Amino acid sequence: MRPLCRAGARVINRCWIWVTACKPGSNLLQNSPIFYNQRHRYWWSAHDADGNKGRDTNDPDSEKPSLLVRYCRAQRRTVNTPRRIYILGAGNIGGFVAHSLAGLPHRPPITLLLPSQKSLTSWHEQGESIKLTTNGLLDTKSNFDVSFVRRPRPPEEASAVQDNLHLVPQSRDDPQDEIIHNLIVTVKALNTVDALRRVAHRLTRESCILFIQNGMGVIEEVNDKVFPDPATRPQYMLGVISHGIYHTKPFTLVHSGYGTTALAMLPRNIEEVKPQFEPSALYLLRTMTRTPVLAAVGFAPTDLLQLQLEKLAVNAVINPLTALMSCVNGDLLHQPSISRVIRLLLAEICVVVQSLPELQGVSNVKVRFDITRLEGQVLSIANKTAANKSSMLQDINQGRLTEIEYITGYIIRRGEEIGIQCVLNYMVKHMIKTKERLAKEKHGNLLPTESRNLG
Repeated sequence: MRPLCRAGARVINRCWIWVTACKPGSNLLQNSPIFYNQRHRYWWSAHDADGNKGRDTNDPDSEKPSLLVRYCRAQRRTVNTPRRIYILGAGNIGGFVAHSLAGLPHRPPITLLLPSQKSLTSWHEQGESIKLTTNGLLDTKSNFDVSFVRRPRPPEEASAVQDNLHLVPQSRDDPQDEIIHNLIVTVKALNTVDALRRVAHRLTRESCILFIQNGMGVIEEVNDKVFPDPATRPQYMLGVISHGIYHTKPFTLVHSGYGTTALAMLPRNIEEVKPQFEPSALYLLRTMTRTPVLAAVGFAPTDLLQLQLEKLAVNAVINPLTALMSCVNGDLLHQPSISRVIRLLLAEICVVVQSLPELQGVSNVKVRFDITRLEGQVLSIANKTAANKSSMLQDINQGRLTEIEYITGYIIRRGEEIGIQCVLNYMVKHMIKTKERLAKEKHGNLLPTESRNLG
């Protein structure tokens, strides 16, 4: 069967889709794509997605919408979704994602949410652009919108402002009050709650938040402290990124290693057989997956959970050990004493992961989280990043708080929930916390302990 036009083809569940030629930047549904179902041998238009076409009356399952029907309905739901994407956190990951999205043809509007006056000053000093060097080639992206996000007022101050609201001229165009439909959060895990509190009044049930961070346990903390009401809670999406990124100065990045970006939308209710996702979540997922540099792929939540746990296991070994010994990652290699410590830490981690209730019944979990396999991953990553300093070591050297509670601490908490004592990981966590405190005391007043860098 030959296509009806020459615009190109896509494959969805073994069905070829031919799309009519359209103007650049126009929406798929506005150009009436034509579908041919190879199994049932019929043509139909996307404009018939809500009608009886696209079904086979002789098929006993004809009352169930086909994948193509669901695909078109999802496309139709995102027609009027606002395109602007906000990025909270202008560090390595946030800058890389913003730069990658800016490289798209007909790029979406992008707003960087900067958490401090220092970040805003650095932005102006760097020419109001993001620079990324890949394989020695410098690529500069500009035309970003920037917004400074203020800390939320204390309850008593907020009440006083509300009482005198009629005395203050209001503007509907105030960027601090504009609704955020698409938000990507890339701040450190320990700063997530504080960062989201600054923009929580701009997020609604129809909003989507994509978390791309190290560590685990952030979602539970956000639900408890920022969005306790499930009825008004935004849609969540999780991301795991494996690209190698570091910065030489603010908003100047180096892409040191190619990787991938794994994404998964979290259903609001895990018991739903067919979860419904907000149009903003569908739009954000589609935008991320069509960005070539990110190499983003969508996964089922259970598959992404396993990817998160694999990365967590590696970080729970490399980060604290290099921070405690003040060494680069490569120093963990070819050290018999350290090799024994690595295996002992991984032994506890493997037992906890294999016993997690959400992974019971998932095939090959014991093989995937086998101690020998995870040890190979740890040594492989330590070898590839041999000259690098771990993020935890950098945090301690600069007198900042580490993410130990969201890495090793997560393993310990999940182990306690199912009755497993992670004695060695518990010891390592408290050794890191002690080193944190000593580093703070060493820096004294040079770095205020109460302020947190959200970038």
